[in-house]
Parts: sequence; structure tokens; C-alpha cells
Amino acid sequence: MSIAKTPSIEISNLYKSFGDNEVLKDISLSAYKGDVISVLGSSGSGKSTLLRCINLLETPDSGQLKVSGEEVLMKSNRKGQYRPADNKQVERIRTKLAMVFQQFNLWSHMTILENVIEAPVHVLKMNRKQAEDNAKRYLEQVGIGDKFNAYPAHLSGGQQQRAAIARALAMEPEAILFDEPTSALDPELVGEVLGVMRTLADEGRTMIVVTHEMGFAREVSSRVIFLDQGRIIEDGTPEQVFDNPESLRFRTFIQAMV
Repeated sequence: MSIAKTPSIEISNLYKSFGDNEVLKDISLSAYKGDVISVLGSSGSGKSTLLRCINLLETPDSGQLKVSGEEVLMKSNRKGQYRPADNKQVERIRTKLAMVFQQFNLWSHMTILENVIEAPVHVLKMNRKQAEDNAKRYLEQVGIGDKFNAYPAHLSGGQQQRAAIARALAMEPEAILFDEPTSALDPELVGEVLGVMRTLADEGRTMIVVTHEMGFAREVSSRVIFLDQGRIIEDGTPEQVFDNPESLRFRTFIQAMV
């Protein structure tokens, strides 16, 4: 008798609005260990907001979020707004979900090594020596092991983004959320970051990737979803979505990207 696996991330019936603008509408999504889910969509479709809701950088208006089977407890305040019920739970959940941002978000006054060890030491309370050893190992893994004493300003954009990926890995997360990780890079630097992400996928890392890189989505993803005006209108394997799309909207999107 097989035992059902628990998703690393499970979202059910998620809604999110900013004022009168309904950005996410009835989103349901499950990511299991080792899944690489690429999230596609035009600007303003809700892709980044989806990631920020998963990581609780934004609070959904309604719906359910589970991380490693643990439901994030929510409550309504006196204004009727949905809010996390337990801030300590939110802090704990966030340690399981590392995020790589579009603009790197490295601290400019810290060396790359200091950037990578900051959260393990201060959030996970890891021994500094262990944190440094781990950080150097991850920096080697992403191909910038010789840059640990450099400051972000002395690195290329691709190197900075690889440092940000090492910082995410240092938290030993259940899943990594990538928010358009190559969109701020010069074209010649995109490949080096995608190469690191391909390696992570080969390792079996659980990843949700908001991206405009169609080649990566087709070749590396286990699953592709397409958001349009806050709704998922395509969802399937890369072969299903790219070769036999169900919606005219996605066909138009793909033609525009070629």
C-alpha cells in the first residue's frame, strides 16, 4: 500500500487584492519534493504576488497555505482583514522557504560571505564556524567560491545573483522561490544563473520559478503554469502546455515571446 506524499507547498483557493484590484483569483497549487514549477505570465498577471503570498511577504485575503503539511494559521482582525494568527509560526515557516529576488537584495556593506551567513547565524542560531563552512561550500557550488571576501559592488550581476542563490541554499530550505531571477541581468549573464538553477533541479531541489525564460521552463520544469489576470489558465507538463496549449491566450503569449 503506497503512502501519499505530503506536498512541500500546498495552496488552496487563494485570493489577493490590492484595493479594488483583484490580483490573484482562486489559485490552487501543490509542489512536491523535487518539483520544479515554472510560473509564466505577462506583466501584471500576479506571478510575483503569488510568490510573495507563499512566503507571507504579502497576506492573502482568503484561502489556505500549507508548508510541509503545516497549515499557516490565519484570523480576521477588527477590520475584517485576513492576517497571520501566530507571528512565531510565520517566522518558522519562512525559514523553510528561501526566496531569490529579481534585484539580488544583497547587503552592500557586507562581504558575500557575511551576506550568506547572516540568516543561518541570526535566524537559525547556527554556530558561526559551521555557517561559514557551509557558506563557502555553497559559494563553491554556484561557481564563486573565490569571491567570498568581495563586496557586492565588485561583482557582476550574474555573480551577485549566484551569491543570492548561495544565500538561499544556506538556509537549507524545503523549497526555493525564484522571482524572475534573470530579468535584471545583461543577456550574456543569464546563462550562468540558469546553469546554476539547472544544477539545483538535477539535485532534486524543490523550486517555484517565476520566469520569462521559455527554454528553461520547457527543458527543466516538471510542471508549467500560466497565469492570466490572476487565474491559472494553463497547468501541466512542459510537453502538455507548450505543445498542446488549451487556451488561445497562452498561444498568443508564446508567439509574442519567440
